[in-house]
Amino acid sequence: MMEPQRPQLVISVTGGAKNFRLDGKKNEIFSSGLIKAVKSTNAWLLTGGGNVGVTRSVGQAVNQGQYITKVKRKTFSMERDHMVRGIRCIGVVSWGYTDDRDLLVCPDPCEFANVKYKVKKTKFHHPVSLDGDHTHFLLVDDGSRNTFSGADDFRTRLEEAIQEEEPKGLGVPVVLLVLEGGMSALEKCAMALSRDIPVVVVAGTGRAADLIAYAVSLTIRTPRGEYVFRKGHKAQLMNRISFLMPQLHDKQHLHKECLERLLECCKKTRMITIFDINSNEGLDKYILYALMTSKERSQSSRQDQLGLALLWNRPDIAETQIFPAEKNWSLGALEDLMTTALLEEKVEFVNLFVMNGLVMEDYLTVGTLRFLYNQACLPNSHLSRLLQRSSNSWNHSLIHVHNLLNAMMKKHFDKNYLMDTPENITNTPNISAMTFEDPYLELMLWAVFSRRGQLARFLWERCNSPLCAAVVASCIYQALWKSLGKKNTDIRQEYQRQKKVFESLADELLNVCYQEDPVIAMGLIERRNAKWGQLDCLELAYIANDLIFISAPCSQATVELNWRRGMTKAPYSAVIIANVFPLLIFWPKLFQFQKLGDNGGELTAWQKLIVYYKSPISKFYAHTSSYVCFLMLYSYVIMFDFKYEMSVAEILVIVWISAVAVEKVSEVCTEQSSTTWGKMKDWSSSVWSRFDMMAVFLAFTALTLRLIRSTFKWGRVFYALNTIFFYCRLFRMYHVNYHLGPKLVIFYRMITEVLVFMALLVIFILGYGIASQSLLHPSHYSFSFNSTEVGSIIESVLLTPYWQMYGELLLDEIVANDHETCHEKSCLVVDSCLNQTQSCLRDCVCENPADYKWVVKLMLFVYLIIGNIMLLNLLIAIFTYVFEEVQENSMEIWKFEMYRLIREYEKKPILVLPFVIVQHFWQLFKAAGRVCCVKAEEESTEYESESMVTLRLIEKEATQTFLARIHANEENSLYERVKRMSDKIDRVTKYIDQKEEMEEIEGDMEWVIGKAEELQEMQNNKDGKTQLQPLVSPRKITPQPSRKNSPRDQDECYDELGDEISDNEIESELAHLFNKVESVIPTQLSRTNTPLARPRRKNEVQRIYERMDALEVKLNTFQNNVSQALEKILDAFDENAKQKKTTEEANS
Repeated sequence: MMEPQRPQLVISVTGGAKNFRLDGKKNEIFSSGLIKAVKSTNAWLLTGGGNVGVTRSVGQAVNQGQYITKVKRKTFSMERDHMVRGIRCIGVVSWGYTDDRDLLVCPDPCEFANVKYKVKKTKFHHPVSLDGDHTHFLLVDDGSRNTFSGADDFRTRLEEAIQEEEPKGLGVPVVLLVLEGGMSALEKCAMALSRDIPVVVVAGTGRAADLIAYAVSLTIRTPRGEYVFRKGHKAQLMNRISFLMPQLHDKQHLHKECLERLLECCKKTRMITIFDINSNEGLDKYILYALMTSKERSQSSRQDQLGLALLWNRPDIAETQIFPAEKNWSLGALEDLMTTALLEEKVEFVNLFVMNGLVMEDYLTVGTLRFLYNQACLPNSHLSRLLQRSSNSWNHSLIHVHNLLNAMMKKHFDKNYLMDTPENITNTPNISAMTFEDPYLELMLWAVFSRRGQLARFLWERCNSPLCAAVVASCIYQALWKSLGKKNTDIRQEYQRQKKVFESLADELLNVCYQEDPVIAMGLIERRNAKWGQLDCLELAYIANDLIFISAPCSQATVELNWRRGMTKAPYSAVIIANVFPLLIFWPKLFQFQKLGDNGGELTAWQKLIVYYKSPISKFYAHTSSYVCFLMLYSYVIMFDFKYEMSVAEILVIVWISAVAVEKVSEVCTEQSSTTWGKMKDWSSSVWSRFDMMAVFLAFTALTLRLIRSTFKWGRVFYALNTIFFYCRLFRMYHVNYHLGPKLVIFYRMITEVLVFMALLVIFILGYGIASQSLLHPSHYSFSFNSTEVGSIIESVLLTPYWQMYGELLLDEIVANDHETCHEKSCLVVDSCLNQTQSCLRDCVCENPADYKWVVKLMLFVYLIIGNIMLLNLLIAIFTYVFEEVQENSMEIWKFEMYRLIREYEKKPILVLPFVIVQHFWQLFKAAGRVCCVKAEEESTEYESESMVTLRLIEKEATQTFLARIHANEENSLYERVKRMSDKIDRVTKYIDQKEEMEEIEGDMEWVIGKAEELQEMQNNKDGKTQLQPLVSPRKITPQPSRKNSPRDQDECYDELGDEISDNEIESELAHLFNKVESVIPTQLSRTNTPLARPRRKNEVQRIYERMDALEVKLNTFQNNVSQALEKILDAFDENAKQKKTTEEANS
């Protein structure tokens, strides 16, 4: 019973037994609400167990919502998985009212036997069959036969025992759910209320349920906290009983007993919750509300209430019922609930906890974050597999998370992560209490890794640096996407979708900052982040491959500034010439430089030279010009100066290539990753780096081969092949132009598609080529590994079909020789050969290739249809798709490649090849000097300068503006507008249904306020001239002639009023009016004028709204007036009592 886990609630359902049925929308509302409540709390269902009435409806709901779960059980000292049903529905059945009960008797008491039980159709006043959708049955034999309520007392005691605290009971709360029903349902409800079991009455289902709902509506709560039935309404209740239960019409004793049960239930109104099945609300909400309002709660109970609301995921109840009732939560009261909300990704509860006193800086400690990561590492989850690569165990610490972040983000630094190692956890327990500078960022990283996208989105809004946090989240999602196998398409799509969400957030937030202050926005994306190894937002976006963020106007303004690096004007042509003639740098018409400092000072000539030659634009054109010179020299060597003896030009080429190799090693060393393998991987991620690696490798291979006498020819071949790679490397300069840059991306993307096409084509080429050659040349009996013969066969099998696909049919080559060839071993001796006088004709198997010509042509026909028409057109279609896809985002691609180019040339040395080797040796010498001769610099403490504070304030302000825009867009969305219209329609319907009740309230308002004014006037009139009207409803007041009161008349009025007040009439009336006002006043919702289809209907709805507004104002005013009147009445009574007491004491 307790598998897979202990229940947290028991829902006992009672009601109609025979003719009860729920149809249509009512059945859907009941079934969905009940199953939602059961699944969210792992609740048990208790019913009557029979296949009849409300029990059958519960069984049908269970059948629709039933699910299978896996549990572990020990069998023969081994744990095995067993499949069990997740919803436990228990039927408590009277043995004497069970049909075919003899079949349920086990012949052998020592064993459990399977029983074939047939469910029969229910007959009136006959025993009923068990419902097959229940999972368990309790058969209660109290000696009664053929009575349905034989097990009711046992069931109520069972519910009481379940609700009783441990160890006597289970300590599980119980709720009784009443649908329709008759006298037995009323008795069951009264017994449950007497045992403090809360009851939820489903109004609108008929009979007992509607009677209880009606009686509760006539019950009022006195100011003393008691619940009493309104005087003068018993006759109405009797009429309602006669109407809803006509079977009791001629049975006065049952009629009276029904009334007594209803009045008994009304005394426990606080434990009764009414759910209207015709409303649009959920049944699960009212079940939870019944649990929370059944008892007076202390603060610890408030925490239990909050746990229930969290369990059922009802933040609306927590916000409106729990948090307003308790303002001062004890220290640590919300922390466990916060952990549960984070693990279950209940974002609204996380927000409620933060808004109601939980301090995130105190909550999130190293130990808490470590616990969250371990809880998120479910078996076979992606995060678990990633962390196990560094921890090699199931218990992870933050150092393992640091290693994962270091691999994904290239750099990561946080002392709390570095200190949280398994050794330190054992030796230094205080490390678990350490806190974080930005707890929301740490939780956002955890949410990203654990695939809690909505929670990550919520936590991102509260990070100290939302712009950087969004880019970091995008980068992590990109790394997670890469680390996952391509077979996991669903998870990969989720990662891509979340990456686009955070990339879009970063882009839109940056645009908002740029609109408010361009300079501050550029400072935000250039700000170095110590947590991520001093990387700025642009570098993080480059790692994440965020094309949209890098192509944003603010990012491009920063990229353009970095491209010229200190120069405001530098034309491309002028830069190319100035690399040769440096004096042109000082000509203001060609080059202009930024001012120095805040005062706007001019740069010196030396400073201008340094700024110019360190700028990426100058380095790019200088290195490009140098590379063009190298290509010219290389082309001259392989065409005119490649001899056996090495020439000076070739030596210069070899030195140049060696310098290129040294430069590539330097580039690898300057990559951001902390490991050598990571640096190699990052460097080789660029296609141009792979081109350089292949070119250098082929160059040194060619040099080795040309130095060996026997392989000199192959050296020339490799030199020639390397020309292709060197010239393809020249494409890199095309990225500067936004027309040519995207075309290179298209070309690179098409290479992959060509390889796929060739993989398809080679199958048809081999099939057709071998088949056609076997028919055209059937005389090839042997094969020798002769290079000439191998080349001829390869040409015939592969190249001939390949050329034919492009239209070169080579029909003259596929014409077979008209020569017959006979197979010697197939010859047979015929009778003519026995006679030597006649010529001997042997019978042999002979072949003529000309006979197969028609077969070859037929195969060529099919081959050309497949290869030339289908495959080529498929390739063209793929190329078209790639072109359109890239062309659509051509500007973003070009801007991204331009940033990659600038980033590459920012690291380039000033000197060009081959002189760059001098600069590298100089840098190596300086590094060695710093290590050997200079003390290591002490780490300076970080402090936030005024500019950093300004950046953070501007970022926070822009974030609030951005979130306000998002909220406004959501409010104006079609979904929200339809929802508001639905709420308005519900309010209008509610107003129409309660119009008569509102009119009654208006009359009662006038009566109560009038009585209060009369009492106040009578109290203030010391001469006794005021006549007090009888205490009746304003509709029953008849005009009376005015006359002055004598002192005796005034005393009689006081006595009369005292008698009436002693019966609590006015107090009950006031309490009743308060209850009605609270139920009638519509919920204050935002009222947006949504246009309707017809103007006439729009005007009607508008008039109804105006009437509702006026009525709300009137009711609110009435509430205030009634409160004042009640105070006046009580003051008058107290003053009168004091005067009487003083008079009596004086007389005595």
